[in-house]
Amino acid sequence: MKILFEQKKPGRTRQTIVPVEMEIAGKPANVGELIEAAVRRVVADFNDRASRAEADTEKDTGGMVLTTTDIADLAETGRIAFGIVYNGKQVDADEAVANALQGYDDGLFRIFLNGRLLGEADEAIELCEGDLLTVVRLTFLAGRMW
Repeated sequence: MKILFEQKKPGRTRQTIVPVEMEIAGKPANVGELIEAAVRRVVADFNDRASRAEADTEKDTGGMVLTTTDIADLAETGRIAFGIVYNGKQVDADEAVANALQGYDDGLFRIFLNGRLLGEADEAIELCEGDLLTVVRLTFLAGRMW
C-alpha cells in the first residue's frame, strides 16, 4: 500500500518538507500496526543504504561532489549531507519497532492521518491508498519542568 509520508519538526521558521511516497506492507488496522509498518520500511531502507555504503568504501569513487542543484535541494530540507552511513551497522527492526511504539505511548511524537490526530496505539484506523501521514516530533522547551 502506498501512502504519502510527511515529517514536520516544530521550531522551524519555514516548513519546506514535501510529502514523500512510501510503500508499506499490508493494510494496517490500527495505529500500532501503522507505526510498525512504517518503521520496518524505514529500517529496511536504512539497512540497504548501510550495506551499499560498505560496498562503496571498497571501491575508489574519486571523492563525492555535490552539485549546486544538489546543495540547493538539500538546503530546502534543512540539512546538507552526503547521505552516507559511516559505520555501516545494521539496525534491528524489532528493537526499532519497540522503541517507536514506546515513544508513541510516552507522547514523544503525534501522528496525523489526513489532518486528523490519531489516538491510542490500539485505535482502529481506515487507511486508504494515497493517504497523507504526518508525524510531529514533540520537544521539551528549555527551562524548569515544574
